[in-house]
Formats: sequence, structure tokens, C-alpha cells
Amino acid sequence: MNLRRNALAVLPALCLALVTPASAGQDGAWPYGVTALPEETAEEAAADSAAGEVNLLRQELAAAGNLSEASRLSARNLRFFASARLSERDLAFLSAVTSKKLGGIKVEGLGVAAELPSAQYLGPEEFAALSRDDFKAWLAALRSEAASLGIPAAVLQDALTGLTTQQSVLDLENTQPEHTITFEAYIDKVVASRVERGRQMFVENRVQLEAISARYKVPGQVITALWGIETKYGQYMGEFVIVRALATLAYAGKRPAFFRKELMEALRILAEEGMKSRDLKGSWAGAMGQCQFMPSSYRRLAADGDGDGKRDIWKNRMDVFASAANYLSKAGWRMADTWGQEVRLPENFDQSLADLKVVKTVLAWKGYNVAALDGSLPDDRLEASIIRPSGPGGRSFMVLANWRVFYSWNRSSYFCTAAGILSDRISQAGR
Repeated sequence: MNLRRNALAVLPALCLALVTPASAGQDGAWPYGVTALPEETAEEAAADSAAGEVNLLRQELAAAGNLSEASRLSARNLRFFASARLSERDLAFLSAVTSKKLGGIKVEGLGVAAELPSAQYLGPEEFAALSRDDFKAWLAALRSEAASLGIPAAVLQDALTGLTTQQSVLDLENTQPEHTITFEAYIDKVVASRVERGRQMFVENRVQLEAISARYKVPGQVITALWGIETKYGQYMGEFVIVRALATLAYAGKRPAFFRKELMEALRILAEEGMKSRDLKGSWAGAMGQCQFMPSSYRRLAADGDGDGKRDIWKNRMDVFASAANYLSKAGWRMADTWGQEVRLPENFDQSLADLKVVKTVLAWKGYNVAALDGSLPDDRLEASIIRPSGPGGRSFMVLANWRVFYSWNRSSYFCTAAGILSDRISQAGR
């Protein structure tokens, strides 16, 4: 089993990380389909991406017992071009797998000081032994760091003692679709299947949603749409133990630094909420509850919707609605404005203008003969961008500031546009 991406794509991927704050996934999306990617500097993103490339090499070696020549080329490129961004542990690993004569090399960076067999690359048994010891050392360092941050010993004992990595988490990370589904197929899959149920839930929870909407100035149909896309209105929240999933991704995933931070946040949640690790469950990527908050988002933005003193985004709908609304409100939602709409572009439209970086007033876009597909365009004074999620020839949308609020929730043009379309269709309930 080869878990590597195309080796020649490694260097462009590292360069992309310098300008892209999220790991590239479907149409540039945060690939885990979860909320709240924290702000990163370009250097942090590049370093995390490089560390993730090293972890992919580790996974391939563990699965196959050897590395392909293409992967060894990737390892050499990482050593040469990304050495300044890598830890001593990662550099020691790269040194080991790119050396044909391993006799006498001490791989202390893998967690143990071991003499490797001469004249051979690492074999499956040697690597498995090193990996086991390496995870133990990694976990011990994590425990020490968590204790230094004030996380109680009892929490660490419960959450980390006997902890092992979970291969199914890595398998899911490595099989996430990247550019494998068209925008039209995505809309059919995500929106069409949720409209009827969404309208039912909107009507059923109208009183609660109106109260939350009045408090946070976010429309109820928008809250309902996000609820539907994330977990099908609370039906699918995930059954992975969050600490184990995050530890696996922090140790061996594509974005180790990101997930290490989220793991620390999860440990803090256990301490603050008085929970057992086995009870804190969610998606394989660490997203939790009916609104799929990452641990950092939960700690910052989860809200008590019904005044009972708790923030239960797993079972309490008022807390789910309040938490989603609080997130959107803090991200800048404008109650008086829409998210955007589908538009018609002239045949001679300059495709370079269909870019989120290009922002013009609605009046200015009218000067380019951009027209509403249905109805009329929003207020001339509002600023907007034109996007074509499936590329030239596909459907076109004028997106406003509220669409960018969706983008802070999930960095995918597919997701954001689907959320807007679904919210519009849900709002038609009862008409």
C-alpha cells in the first residue's frame, strides 16, 4: 500500500503552504470538513505541511516495510529544502531512510538510540519497534507539556495512560476526496438530500431558533443549514474517542502541529467539563457535537443556549443553535444582508475576475454586465466577489461578506455555497 502523494508534488505543496493557511483539500478546502481552522502564520503552515509529508513517509514505511524510489526522492527533497522547518526527530528519520548504508547510525530522533542493520534500509520489524518506542516517547513528552500547562494529573492519567494510535483515523485522513467530486455533484449530494428534512426541523424548532436569532443576530435558516450539512441535523456526530483520534493525527498525520494544539484543547475540555476521555466523542478529525466544533472552537465559542450553565453541543439543541450562532456572530455575520446568489456572466467575461481576491461593489459588477439569474442583485453599495466553484463554464455566484463568514467556518467554496443555497431553500418552509 502506497500512501504517498506524487513525489514531484512535494515541493510545490510546500511552496503552496507558504501562502495558503489551510492544508489543501477539495477545491482548496480544509480537508477534514470540520469547523474553525485557527489562524496560522505562513511559516507555521509551511512547517506543519513539511512535518505532515514526513509522517506520510512514516506511514508508507510502516505499511509496506520499505519506501519506493519516488518516496526516497521526496525524503531527500524534504531534507534539502525543508530542513529548517523540521524537528530533530523528523530530520533523523529522513536521514535514516535516505541512507543506503545504515550501519552505525543512531536514530535517537525516533525516540530510541538504536543501531540499525548495515547495508539495508529500515525493514518492517525494525521500523515497527522504533515506531512503538517513538510513540511512547512522544506521549511522555506530551504528558509533561500538558502537566506544565496546568492540566490535572487525574485527567492525564485517564486520557493518556495506555493510549495507542488508531490506524483507521490515518486511513480516513488519507482517503479524503481531493478534487474528486464536481460542484454540481456536491450540491446534489449535500443540498438536495437535506432540504425537506431541513424545512421540517426549521418549523419544528422555530420558537427556539427565533430566540437564538434575536440574541445573536443570525437567521434561523442559516443555523439550520449548517446543522444539516455538518451532521444531518444531529444524526451523525461520529463515534471516535476524540483524544485518541487527535493523538493519532498529532503524532502521525498530515498536520501534526495543528492537531497537537487541538489535542491540548481537548484535554482542557476534559478538565473543565469534568468528563472522562471515553465520553468525549466525535469525528475522526476531532470535530465534536451536532455543530462539529473542533476543541479550540468549543472552548472559545460554544454557548449556553438555555441558561442551564452547560454548553452541551451533543444533546441540547438550544446549546447547538446558540453555539453555531455565536460562532457566526463573532465572525462578523450581517443580519441585514444575504450571503450571495447565483448570477449570469456575459460570454466575454474575463475569467481572471472570478476570484475571491477580486472585490468590487455590486454596482461595479453591473458594469461588467453581471446579472442575477433570478430576481435582482443586492444593494449596489455592497462589496462582492464572483466565484465559479467548478471553474470556467460552470455555475457562477456573486458572494458577499456573509459568504466569507461561512468560509471562516469551513474553507471550501463548495461548502460555503452549499450552506447558502440550503439556507435559502430552508427559508421557504411554510410558504
